[in-house]
Amino acid sequence: MAEKKEMTGGQIVVEYLIREKVPYAFGIPGHGNTALLDAFVDRQKEITLVPAMHEQGASHMADGYYRSAGQIAAVCSSIGPGATNTLTGVATAFADSFPQLLITGGVHTYMTGKGVLQEIDRPHGDNFPRMAEPVVKRWWQPSHVAQVPGVMTQAFNVMLEGRRGPALINLPQDLQAESALVELPAPQTHRSHGRLHGDPVDISKAAKLLLSAERPVILAGGGVIAAEATELLVAIAEYVGAAVTTSFMGKGSISEDHPLYAWPCGDLGSIPGNAMTREADVILSIGCRFSDRITSSYRPGVTFDIPKTKLIQVDIDGFEIGKNYPAEVGIVGDAKAILSALLDEMRDLAKPRDYQNAPQFKRLQGLKAEWLEYLRPLRECNHSPMTVSQVLFEARKVLPRNTIVVTDSSNPQNQVFNEFPVYGAKQHITPGGFSGIGFALPAAIGAKLGAPNQPVVAVCGDGAFLQTGQELATAVMMGIPAVFLIINNGGWGAIRNLQLNMFGEDREIITGFKTPDGAPWSAHITNFAKSLGAEGERVEDPRQIGAALQRAIQSGKPYVVEAICAIERPYSNMHPTGWWDITVPAYLGKLRDKYVEGRGF
Repeated sequence: MAEKKEMTGGQIVVEYLIREKVPYAFGIPGHGNTALLDAFVDRQKEITLVPAMHEQGASHMADGYYRSAGQIAAVCSSIGPGATNTLTGVATAFADSFPQLLITGGVHTYMTGKGVLQEIDRPHGDNFPRMAEPVVKRWWQPSHVAQVPGVMTQAFNVMLEGRRGPALINLPQDLQAESALVELPAPQTHRSHGRLHGDPVDISKAAKLLLSAERPVILAGGGVIAAEATELLVAIAEYVGAAVTTSFMGKGSISEDHPLYAWPCGDLGSIPGNAMTREADVILSIGCRFSDRITSSYRPGVTFDIPKTKLIQVDIDGFEIGKNYPAEVGIVGDAKAILSALLDEMRDLAKPRDYQNAPQFKRLQGLKAEWLEYLRPLRECNHSPMTVSQVLFEARKVLPRNTIVVTDSSNPQNQVFNEFPVYGAKQHITPGGFSGIGFALPAAIGAKLGAPNQPVVAVCGDGAFLQTGQELATAVMMGIPAVFLIINNGGWGAIRNLQLNMFGEDREIITGFKTPDGAPWSAHITNFAKSLGAEGERVEDPRQIGAALQRAIQSGKPYVVEAICAIERPYSNMHPTGWWDITVPAYLGKLRDKYVEGRGF
């Protein structure tokens, strides 16, 4: 039986974090969490408080840490704006199904509803948890110290069971400081164990359907990486000769120099990726939501041709089965457990295929060669200002094979997705579902803490840097040697191109950074980085990108490489091969008619 101890609420929280092997808590101090933070003082050898500069950054750091290390991190914020500032980060983790424990300061239980400093007291007292409710799996607001041990136990259970995600504990300030005689049982005695297995009947159906396919394709989503099922995925692909494509979250599920890798599919997918999915007779999807980005906004025959193509859909969340496409076979369960059973079943039914002599494999190799040729002009043009394609191409030449690349929303995210190969799981970290600007830099700091022996390179635009670039201060203070590759084109390049391409050459507004007289403006990010104590250099010649990145990695310090890139087309172009539903206003006449004709609904 566990021993009872007199502990404050803050001490209980810290004790549980340590017992759950949480190595880091990211946060900012405030009056609403001072008593909680004080409980860390005597435990600093067992858990590290990492000081962020903004609570959104703290959440992204915890997110990046989990994505690289596979361990939960905590986020500690004060009450009111300190708590609300976390929500973009928490929503990002929620959308991509990653756990983090958010602990916010709450109003004293005896003053709830009085409208004390920073309380959200309408229509309910201390109402912040209702703001967070859509982006956490569950939230708690305990009213007595004795409840805190049970709340901590339940929070970890919720974060780790089924489809993973964040949890919130809104901890009143008096509970942080008051004590009670409490019993602290071992966490593992209150934890579910094992993996969720699918129905054997459905697995048998899936095996037979996959073996009968002439043009099988595997679509790997984030569920493959979350379940640590990448080796099984590759084994199944090789057994039936299936081409493998990925979603944003699934990138890295297969080494991207594997002959069966087809590059990504979707609106900004690749020529081979979209061709393979469109022409498939059977698709095995694992842990993928079928979002608009990888389905070409559901426009028939662009990326997918379901139900003509038969779909086997595997997901740990039954809500996703059949949500966007009808499934011939739907299996609810853990990707690793199901792929293991599926491979065993196929081995019992048939011998592995000689896929290298199959027509589909030969077509795939031809399409991959076509894709590389399609990318070549912008990769090798040596234009000044340089192209993002050339930056990525030169970077890949010098970055070690095990480099973790962390991307932000917009052009850097999309172009890394379909141009920059990675070679293993957890080597590609991106804000997939929520796609927030400002993710990459703080997430890379967390990722480097989670994988200290691997190079970590954030790739983000100047707009993204201007949102969260202050988090470089955390990297400097903590001595975290991540590398930050900043694509500086003096504006919101991806949205600028959307405006001009979709609405017309005279329809750009606020996407190019300008001074009052209309002259182009851009931040000198290297100088800013140096002012915070980081190392940095500005690069204008694309042929110098590789050497700059090598210097950055060898420095052993937080290091910014600022690449001055083109915002003008065609040098700022991405490589769309699918279709994305960007609405066109009715007053734009023929452009609107063309848009309506093309959409999938």
